[in-house]
Amino acid sequence: MNKSGITLIVQRLILASMIWCGLVQADFNREYQLKAAYLLNFARFIYWPDQVIESRDYFNICVIGDSPFEESLDRLSNKKIKNKKIKIKYSQDFERENYCHIVYISDGNKNKYREIINKINGEPILTVSDIDDFANYGGMIGFIRVKNKIKFEINVEKSTKSNIKYRSQLLEVAEKLR
Repeated sequence: MNKSGITLIVQRLILASMIWCGLVQADFNREYQLKAAYLLNFARFIYWPDQVIESRDYFNICVIGDSPFEESLDRLSNKKIKNKKIKIKYSQDFERENYCHIVYISDGNKNKYREIINKINGEPILTVSDIDDFANYGGMIGFIRVKNKIKFEINVEKSTKSNIKYRSQLLEVAEKLR
């Protein structure tokens, strides 16, 4: 094979890898846009105790750990939940003074998510994550993948102990209830 033939093959391989990487990145971005939309809709289909909502100026969504979907979440800041403007807060650990309504624990916090859940235990704070078996091990809503689609499971018992109730429409679309 001559030099121009090898150059052509290399160019095609580079182009193919760039296209493939772009598709993977698009799927990744779409996944986290979907998860951000889920967080917004979870809030709309959940009942918190009245004093929890009324005592805050904002509806606070707290992200613990590195956030792969910061851009998607920040777009929620112009939305409202329960007539409160949404505020997204980022930190590496749960901080009670953030007055979170929803705590999203990133997948990168696998080693300490149980510690975070124990700090929140019994408080009306919705915990959500895409850590494997999150709802099975004390979290309230866990993202799961079913047939290459993003779904979620709900730990109703844990939520009830924290005085969080779900509207029937949310329970009906959950993949699993625990």
